[in-house]
Amino acid sequence: MSPASRTPYNTMVPRDDPPSPGELAGVVGPGWSWAAFHQPWATGRPSPKYRWTLFGTAAEAVGDLRRCFDDGSAGSRGALCSSVLRQRGAPRELVLCDGADWAYAVHEVRGAVHVTDAGDAYFARWRTSMEGHRFTIINAGVPTVW
Repeated sequence: MSPASRTPYNTMVPRDDPPSPGELAGVVGPGWSWAAFHQPWATGRPSPKYRWTLFGTAAEAVGDLRRCFDDGSAGSRGALCSSVLRQRGAPRELVLCDGADWAYAVHEVRGAVHVTDAGDAYFARWRTSMEGHRFTIINAGVPTVW
């Protein structure tokens, strides 16, 4: 059975089978994870695709997101997005925006919190705080980290 068939329909996973470094069992914190939000600036709630797993550190979650960019399973401009993350330096909570189409949020998952609830809450806070910068983000023409 492939990993995709064992997980919810709105999941993001690397195309190859081995687990990513630092991948933990379970979907309830503590840990780190990431989620992809399609059309993040559209009216209403964005359409998320979650990484239904946890990682021990922010660096491992960022590494897993880069792995998904590198193998083409997350976004059409994966190589460029991966390059931006490589140049980023010390991983922490962040949002990588690829124009108006996708936003990828690396976030902490606190103890006893489900990975999807943590992702939704982090992204909602980020989106509210960045509302005044949305046209700068959309018109950047390249993936940017905020």
